[in-house]
Parts: sequence; C-alpha cells; structure tokens
Amino acid sequence: MSDSLLRVGLIGCGNVGLNDHAPAYLGQPDRFRVVAIADPMPARLELGRELLGLDPVDAHLDPGRLIDRDDVDMVDVCVPPHLRADIVVAAARVGKHVLSEKPLATVPADAEAMVVAAAEAGVTLGIVHNYLYFPEIRAARGVIEAGELGAVEVAILNYLGVIDRPGTAAYQPEWRHDSAQAGGGVLMDMLHVVYVAEVLLGAPIERVSAWTGARQLAAAVEDIALCRFETDRNAALVNVGWGVGPGGIAVSGPHGRLTIEYRDGGTSPFAPLERAVLTTGAGARELDVGPRLNGVAEIVADFGEAIVTGRQPVARGADGLHILEATLAAYESAALGRTVSIPLDRDDPVYRRGVLGLRELDLPAWGSVKRRGLFGVG
Repeated sequence: MSDSLLRVGLIGCGNVGLNDHAPAYLGQPDRFRVVAIADPMPARLELGRELLGLDPVDAHLDPGRLIDRDDVDMVDVCVPPHLRADIVVAAARVGKHVLSEKPLATVPADAEAMVVAAAEAGVTLGIVHNYLYFPEIRAARGVIEAGELGAVEVAILNYLGVIDRPGTAAYQPEWRHDSAQAGGGVLMDMLHVVYVAEVLLGAPIERVSAWTGARQLAAAVEDIALCRFETDRNAALVNVGWGVGPGGIAVSGPHGRLTIEYRDGGTSPFAPLERAVLTTGAGARELDVGPRLNGVAEIVADFGEAIVTGRQPVARGADGLHILEATLAAYESAALGRTVSIPLDRDDPVYRRGVLGLRELDLPAWGSVKRRGLFGVG
C-alpha cells in the first residue's frame, strides 16, 4: 500500500457490487485500484472483469484465492449477508482491511466475531451505511446540530413504499425472501432506516418494540414492520414495508419540526426528494439540500482515508453490529409482544441464530408472528 493508493479486492459481482461499488472505485482512480474480483457465478465474474478492465487471472471463482493475494490491501465484501462472516474473518486474519455491505451479518454472534477478528488483527472494518450521505439526511443533521429544533424528541421515518427488487438472475433472485439467507424481510433489507433513525435521535438505541406482518400465511419473511426505537431521551417510529405505502421523514423538538417529503408521498430512495421544510416559531423555510447522491462513493472515500490516516471510518464494524442487534431486537419484540433491550443477551437464541432463533422462543399464541406462522415459527 502506498500513501495514496489502495489496492482493492472486490468480492461479489451482484447488482450492488457492479452497479454501486465498482463505479465508486473507478471514479476515484487516484485513491483506489481494483486489482482482483471474486464471484462463484462465471457470468457475473466475467461482467465484473470486463467492467473493471482486469485480466482473466485476476478474476476468481473462490474468494479465498483473492484474500490470499499479496497485492490486495483492502477487501470489499458485497456477497449476500449470510455469507459475509467467514469472508470478513478470513480477510482480517491475514491483515486485510475490510469494507462490508450492510447488514454486517444475519446473526449478531457472527457480526461480533467479525468485529473481534478485525480488532485482534489491527485492521479497519467498515460498514456501508451510505444513507448517511444522502443530502436530505445531511441537511437534517445540520438543522439538528444547529439547535433549530431544540433537543430532538421524536423522529418518524415512513418507508412503506419500498420496491421489492429481485436479486441477480444468475444467483437467486428471491434470496431476500429467504430468512436464512437474508436474515429477515423488508426491515433487514432496509436496515438503513434504523441507523438513520439513530443518527437523527443523536443517541444510541437502547430499547425496541415492534409489530411485523406478512400478506401470506406462513411467509418466510415479513412484508411490513412497524417499530419504535428508544434511547435514554427520545424515540423514533420506523415504519417499513414493501408496497406502495407512504414515505417521508419528520423530526421534531420543542422549538420546531423538520419534514422531508418525496415525490407523490413516495419512499426514498425509490422516489426523488421533493422538498425539506423547517418550521419554527419564526415561520417555515424550505432547505436547499442539493442533488441526490448514492452515498457509496462517499463511504468508500471515507473508508480509504480512514485506512491511510489511521482514524476510524464514519461507519465502523462496531456500528454495524449495534444496528444489527437493534434490528433483530425488533423481530424478537414482534414475536414476543414486548419491549426488548439491547445489546441482546449472549444466550438469547436471536443473538446466536438471528431471526431463525425465534423458533426456540416460547412465543405467545396471540402474537402476529406465531399466528401468521412467520419465519418458520409454529
């Protein structure tokens, strides 16, 4: 590794890897050079090789071959979440810095092992929390930090119009509807909203309560999740669903409120931003938030700078673990019908097995999870 150029190994040539991550590196040639890629699907591997201009010898079907290369400084992991733990731990143990797509894993115990492995190896582990770089979220943070709302009391995040996009056709297009592979349904898919909620609250999530629903009986994952995330001083209501429900964000305090609206009441990032309005005792004004950014390029740039300077990235592996626990606490709360505290107990089946651990719990018969047979329960 030179002082300014990081050599990248990209693992996973699915839609996110090739549509978001690869362009992020190609757009920053003075900071990064992708020297190798890996994917078990030959067709996707060839697409990635052509996109990145690599020789055939630099395209690997086995991610272990990429990890063992001496010319790789950092590994970018874009495989489905249930496959990330082994790759991240293996890369950390041989001294590679690792940037992982979200969620860090499907199982908190695996995510903690990833964080521990990176710490023990002295390498940097980052997570792609790219919604932090959406301009309306940055504008909201600016308003909050300037004290224009007063101390934040409530944040309401409606993401009920999420488009249920299939995965890569060459792999398993419906993997997001497999609880073992995805770790949950729409809430896990849009875990972004959980870390955004925490950022807007300005304090770590401590307790979670939730309800989940599915449109079909015995569904493998939920279609809708309505959640309350509490800190020691305020709370966020996070409502997520696949479909055409309402979208938008509202944050309020004793001195004002901020509302973020998307076109036709739709959901970000599937609908474009329409406006962001700050209302206080002095009146209302529309914020100039700038153009929409994907955020992956900014996360990648921050991670590279963190490696070179030795500081922590904006989104650390430890943050990924914390948000994963908060998200899985929502599933557990919905199943048990009560509030769940985080961090989860290390003997909790949900901590050890993720959403599949719900099957080991004594669930009330009246709960939506057991009554509907969600996640293989009942």
